[in-house]
Formats: sequence, structure tokens, C-alpha cells
Amino acid sequence: MSKIITAWHVDTNEMNLRRLGKTLEELSELSAVVSRIIIQGIDERDPSSRKVNRRRLEEEIADAFAQIELLCHHFSLNSDFIVNRVDEKLNQMEQWEELLKKENKP
Repeated sequence: MSKIITAWHVDTNEMNLRRLGKTLEELSELSAVVSRIIIQGIDERDPSSRKVNRRRLEEEIADAFAQIELLCHHFSLNSDFIVNRVDEKLNQMEQWEELLKKENKP
């Protein structure tokens, strides 16, 4: 089976790049906080900012949500599709976690 090869067309629209770049920045900051919590714990303090990791997580989730909302608006994304997809994912995660609970029962 051969793969279909397509040409890349780099987006040069400055506002698109700003929105995408800022969204990626916020998601990266969220990822860094999640990594810190895995290493250190949610109620410990970030060594550089001295903020409690829980608060940093709340801040970065809010920042990521804001950028995602702006991205959706900027690109006129289908919000009904997104809401339905979120609901599907929440349901899938609930089912997955139930499976894990059953596996870990003594």
C-alpha cells in the first residue's frame, strides 16, 4: 500500500500564526505544570515561582481554555461538533476509568 504524498503550504497569515503560536505556548505551559505535578505533587510549590502547583495548574488551564476559545472563534470552528466531541471523550474516559477500577479491585 503506497502513501499519498501531498505538498505542504505554509500558512503565512500573521494573525493565524499569532493565534496558533499563542495557543501552543499556553498548552506547553500547561504541559510543564502537569509534568511538575507528576514529579513533585499537586500541593507542593514550584521552585521558581513559589506558587503552589495546584494554583499554577488552575491558571494554566484557564489560559489554555482562553486561547482555545480565541482559536475557535478566529477559525470559525464548529462549536457544536466540539461540544459533542468533548461529551464523547468524557464518556470514554469514564468507561476507561471504570475498567481500571475493576482491574485494581482486590
